[in-house]
Amino acid sequence: MPIGLMRLVFPCLLATAALAQAPAPTAAAAAAAVAPLAPAELRARREAVAQAVAKQAEGKAAVVLVRGAGKQADMGAFVQLQDFLYLAGVPEPDLAVLLVVGPDGALLRDELLVPPFSRFAATWDGDFLAPGEAAAKRTGFATAGNVRSLHRQLDELLAADAAGARPVLFTLTEPAARTGSTPRKAADGARETKQDRFDGRSSREETLVAALRKAHDGLRIEGLEPIVHGLRAHKSPAEVAILRRCAELTAEGHAEAMRSCAPGVGESALAAVARCVFSLQGAGPDAYGAIVGGGPNGCILHYNALTRTLRDDDLIVMDYAPTLHGYAVDVTRTFPASGRFSPAQRKLVQDVHDVQQALIREVKPGAKLSAIGALCAKLLTERGYKNDHGPCHHVGLAVHDPNPDVLQPGMVITVEPGAYLRDAGMGCRIEDTILVTADGCEVLSAGVPSTPDAIEALMAQDGLLQVASTMRR
Repeated sequence: MPIGLMRLVFPCLLATAALAQAPAPTAAAAAAAVAPLAPAELRARREAVAQAVAKQAEGKAAVVLVRGAGKQADMGAFVQLQDFLYLAGVPEPDLAVLLVVGPDGALLRDELLVPPFSRFAATWDGDFLAPGEAAAKRTGFATAGNVRSLHRQLDELLAADAAGARPVLFTLTEPAARTGSTPRKAADGARETKQDRFDGRSSREETLVAALRKAHDGLRIEGLEPIVHGLRAHKSPAEVAILRRCAELTAEGHAEAMRSCAPGVGESALAAVARCVFSLQGAGPDAYGAIVGGGPNGCILHYNALTRTLRDDDLIVMDYAPTLHGYAVDVTRTFPASGRFSPAQRKLVQDVHDVQQALIREVKPGAKLSAIGALCAKLLTERGYKNDHGPCHHVGLAVHDPNPDVLQPGMVITVEPGAYLRDAGMGCRIEDTILVTADGCEVLSAGVPSTPDAIEALMAQDGLLQVASTMRR
């Protein structure tokens, strides 16, 4: 085949190979795509926030302000803030949500504020929402106004009445996390910036609170995070559908990476293979940086340099997942570069798998993550391993979502025990994304094997990289 033609055809052949090798989709994944959340569900969330706000406002009127992320300062894709996305569902920059809540919890104003239309911006970035009825109808808000009026509207809404009383303002007071980050990461980054002697800036949220208190003497400001994060922990059927599909396509990416693995392949190549499958299946950006650690790198919990060329005796820890409609899952598998486990590798992976299965059996309504963590430590210690990290966390809009200890139906968590033999240069972590059901749990990421025998059977098949290598010859 002529080189020029090969360059045109090669990407299509790779795509075809990836799809052909991928596991057959389950019934739940038979549809080509899972829809984003409907505007009616987002409206119901804002109504739930209004009811919770009214209880905390103790008979006073309340105003809720939630700002979205500003425009990117670089040429990267825009990434929305998680709590804003939860309430508005709009992945566009420079937006705000403004709610007015009556003492009885009635949502008296439900307004999305957006920038005015700009022909210049539309030429470069595409058409975004603009103030008016069309934007309100598309997003499910009662009205869509001009975000440039926010300052004036707050002056009016927060003004003192004849008795000197003001409404209570609820807003985000902690550093906000973007999709692909976590609240803890956002808080750590903001703290480091503020403590930097050569920087010292306050967070965007802290600056907002200070400005509003200065402008409105005696204003009571309450953090909105406890209310929103309490709601985020319980996933609706529509959210579960998104997370289930995200877990399925994550499993497909891991399976293709296993097939493509071989000595001499780079860690980065396995991440690229998985990312190719994610993108072909309609996934969004990464939920977190790809972790593909061969040999001793598998003992670094958040290793993402991806610079090692895999050796025949390497055991690989691969922890990688995309987002879908802003929602994240978390999946990890451990497999041998050679395609066959050595006795020592097999024992390590089988031990961790057995621990994981014991922990999964404990996942049910009423169970506590703290108790599952204690059991994990006990089981690993009994097998002669050190317990280096907790085995569970919630997932959702963040890969480490708000994390209540007591499980209830509709929550989605991970179970991920790990054991790391640093002196031997090998580690193992096995992680699945799991839905808590009415009477137990469902493993959403079961589409990729985790037992040594099943992994070896899968790795005996040719993968995308092998197909590509054959085509080049």
